[in-house]
Order: sequence, then structure tokens, then C-alpha cells
Amino acid sequence: MPVKYGFNALRHFSRMTGTSINDMENLGNKMTFDTALTLIFCGLLDGARAAKEDFKYTIDDLADDLDNDMGAIDRCMGLFADQMGGKEALEKKNPVKKAPKKK
Repeated sequence: MPVKYGFNALRHFSRMTGTSINDMENLGNKMTFDTALTLIFCGLLDGARAAKEDFKYTIDDLADDLDNDMGAIDRCMGLFADQMGGKEALEKKNPVKKAPKKK
């Protein structure tokens, strides 16, 4: 299933959870299962919208699917971090040193 974490996914997440923009910065602190499932669900919802696919999936369906693959939560959270700039922030923190160009 396509997953997209952009402003539209965050809009859905904010509306569903009552999370403010300021709260987003601390989203990972003390995250509940409900919060994690809702965040993953919103990424799936917006991924389907962007791919122009029908979306007849519920949070309960997601929870059932995750019962069969608990590692999927970590993969989805990693994807969220990558799509929301976590990868860029990590690269700025630990830049890869490149060899100088040959003349």
C-alpha cells in the first residue's frame, strides 16, 4: 500500500487526535499504540489519495495486519521520519565526508 506523510496526512492526524502543530515536535515522546496506529493510518490514507486508489481500510484493519508483522510499526515510523525530514536532519548531524575531486 502506498504511504505518504505530507501536510495532508498531518492534517488528518491533527484532526483525528487533536494534536496541535506545536505538539508535533514532541510526537515521539510517550507515543501510545493508538497514536502510532493513527499516524500510520493517516500515512496510508494520504498515500491512497495521492495514488488515486480507493481506500476502504480502517484502523482496526491496520491493527489486525500489524498483529502479523510487528516490525511494520518500526518501518512505518522510519518512513515517517524520512518523509518529514528526519533523514535530512540526520545527514546534517552526521554528514558523509566525500573524497576531494581529482583535477
